[in-house]
Amino acid sequence: MKKEILYLTEYLAKSESAQENAFYELLMQNFALEELYTPTKFTQAQITSLMQRQGFRTPSSFKEGVKALDTALEHALPKPLQEAKKTLFMTLLNANFPKKRGFLNVSLDLFLSQLEPVEKSIYENLLAYVSGLNRSLALFFVLGEDTRNFTPERLVAFGESIHAKLLNLVFNEEEKVLLCQGLKELLGVYLSLYGKYLYR
Repeated sequence: MKKEILYLTEYLAKSESAQENAFYELLMQNFALEELYTPTKFTQAQITSLMQRQGFRTPSSFKEGVKALDTALEHALPKPLQEAKKTLFMTLLNANFPKKRGFLNVSLDLFLSQLEPVEKSIYENLLAYVSGLNRSLALFFVLGEDTRNFTPERLVAFGESIHAKLLNLVFNEEEKVLLCQGLKELLGVYLSLYGKYLYR
């Protein structure tokens, strides 16, 4: 499972589209800088061949690769952590869209259909930040599960580094000023959540 997750992450980081690969490239650079994982020198095509040879399902597009990575990470994380993440995200939406709370109580699809253009943009940016943070912390969890190098201090340092990079990648300057404090607090909640299951 770990090998497949690493292949998929590198596959996404080596996409030819700079817009698509930006986050995954940052993620790989971060792991290298923190000396947590050294990315291979394989191209995306070579990674695809390696995955085929080892019996892993190979994505035929970037979108399919993201979906496959999310599925693999979901299987690798403990069920209670998965549930806690979902609950936290719903709480986040309730807090940020109080006027749409009633729709959210019915279903996420109904909630999304009721968002105005500005709200939809806020939701998409929030989703991009939370998804990026979760993929990063989940990858740290998978790599750190059976090694002592991945200490709680390293989890915090890694999380803070990813947080700063995601802020720059997802939000404009004006949004960063408004959201910086709230997202920093949110980061703390996610770090506690992952730390609870990684270091028990």
